Amino acid sequence: MTNDLTDAWDRLVPLRRLYQVAALLNMPRLDESAASEDAPHINQQAVLYAGIADWARLSAQAAEQLGTPDAADTADEYTYLIEYTDLHAKGWNPAPSEHSQGIILADTAEAVAHTVLTHYITHLAEHRDDYQLWLVDSLSLRASVWHVKTAAAHPCGRHFSYPSSAHTFKSAMILPHAVEIRMPVQIHLFMNHYIAP
Repeated sequence: MTNDLTDAWDRLVPLRRLYQVAALLNMPRLDESAASEDAPHINQQAVLYAGIADWARLSAQAAEQLGTPDAADTADEYTYLIEYTDLHAKGWNPAPSEHSQGIILADTAEAVAHTVLTHYITHLAEHRDDYQLWLVDSLSLRASVWHVKTAAAHPCGRHFSYPSSAHTFKSAMILPHAVEIRMPVQIHLFMNHYIAP
């Protein structure tokens, strides 16, 4: 590969072809202002080249990690609890169904909170008739997630002889490592637009 800027200038790819490359790499859309069609042609070209380079570098890292045999072993154990509140509830209460708590392997607490809350709302949408009386207009949902090893090592967590669980950590007043909340409008928007597979 050459570092000669003149050689790179002579080999610049047309804008149309750069968009094709971005599509082939399954690249997410660029920032609209940066790649705006109103921007000068040369600026659009520069932004696309930079975006493709960044995405290609990130994709290469992801491919390497995917190819690592022990990549799955790097996931940690997280425990989660989904709770609800509404206008008539005092504080947050455990949400109904066996899908409202558990232990899962993942890379981050934030990813777990997002995933389990989405799965729970999908479960509600799929079994709407079972929860009809509970699905009030003011319903809010919250997913709290604890990293099992970190929470179990907490001074308050060590006093419990119970197995590690979200309820144990909550009872010990150990703060969760991630919290995600869905407000009533978000829940009803999802429920109203949910299409069963």
